[in-house]
Amino acid sequence: MPKPVASSSITIRCPQTLVDSIDRQAEQTRQNKTDVIIEMLLSSLPSLHLTERAKLPAKPGIYFVYMPDHRLLHVGKADNLRKRWGSHHKYQFFVESSMESRIGYFVFDSVSDLKATIEEFSAEPTETATGKALVTADEFRDLKEQVAFLKQQFHQTVSALANLGSDSYLKKLQAYLPPRGQQDWNFGGDDTKQGLTRSDLIQRLNFGTSKALEDAATFLEIDPDEYLEELSGWKRQPVEEGSNRTRFFPAKKS
Repeated sequence: MPKPVASSSITIRCPQTLVDSIDRQAEQTRQNKTDVIIEMLLSSLPSLHLTERAKLPAKPGIYFVYMPDHRLLHVGKADNLRKRWGSHHKYQFFVESSMESRIGYFVFDSVSDLKATIEEFSAEPTETATGKALVTADEFRDLKEQVAFLKQQFHQTVSALANLGSDSYLKKLQAYLPPRGQQDWNFGGDDTKQGLTRSDLIQRLNFGTSKALEDAATFLEIDPDEYLEELSGWKRQPVEEGSNRTRFFPAKKS
């Protein structure tokens, strides 16, 4: 049975006429409002297949990468879309997620226009036509502080139990901590020659999914790929000189 996909929520600021149009289309098509909004966005914005990234305009813009089921993989900005995608650090991840992924984008006349738009939408949201913003800037900052406090409390609890000699409880708690340092894992001669894809290495290190790896890396406040390199002792490198395709290979001994 497939695992349920985690969902997220956003607040969209839009005029009442657009809200009414969304309501009418949802009623006519019997879709939920989220699907209606996504269809409207995708049909109104230019997009191209992931492998056609060289055709992106050499202009400043905001882009987003999405899969055929409309699941959003990434949102970003660039002073020059074509240049940014010439060597995007997450390209291999997008390819491994789905070869049918697409890049949607919208462009600006100048970098200053791009920055002005980002500043506007980065400002703390206020009342909108669709109701109160889901999360304000202050609430988000409070949430980050709470997460940091809980992490500190977790580590203090582990230390306290260790001092008390509660070994059985300590081992259970430590099992939830992400591993650090190079791990023992299995690989063969062909792996060292051909390299391993990101998803293959994630499986070999027993994370199961990319999300599990990224959750652990977030907890440790480290880049996911750097974390993979730390645990495996391998380095991410181009498959061949000049190639944009990368895999993990054994690190060269200095």
